[in-house]
Amino acid sequence: MDHTEPSAPTELVRRAQQGDESAQSALITAYQRRMAGFVYALTGRSDAVDDLTQTVFIKMIRGLARLQDARQFEAWLFRLARNTCIDHLRRQKLRRIFLPFASEHEEIAEPPPVVDRAEIDALRHALQKLPAKDRALLALAEQGASQAEMAESAGISISAVKARLHRAREKLRQFYHPAHET
Repeated sequence: MDHTEPSAPTELVRRAQQGDESAQSALITAYQRRMAGFVYALTGRSDAVDDLTQTVFIKMIRGLARLQDARQFEAWLFRLARNTCIDHLRRQKLRRIFLPFASEHEEIAEPPPVVDRAEIDALRHALQKLPAKDRALLALAEQGASQAEMAESAGISISAVKARLHRAREKLRQFYHPAHET
């Protein structure tokens, strides 16, 4: 099953920019799964995916009129998502500094894992050691984005994307210690 969906049709984006609610809804539907995966890859937190994805789409609707070139919609949308996630991570970091861990937090249960929890924890731990910009590129690569799309989204050259992806993957290999190896 191919998870790479084609870029949003330019005409659909233009209609959405003009306030056509059915076009806006169609864009949200077309990008909902990819956006949720991207948000999860950046934050590493399943409990934040729904809220952050919704925030991205709200920002998308509010900002569509300012998008100059409808052909750049997908890169613009993922850049918007990346920035939203980075802002969220910064707020969480500040919140952890000022709000101590309380005993009632111990009672909050994690959702049941779909994959071996130790493997997920090892990968999550390794991903969290990477800078957010590297996690963003890895998430875009996982989503099937081309290097040109990644370059547009990150605001860097294709050669910089290649170098950054290579370094990010190397760091991830260094940091990733599967449970069955320990």
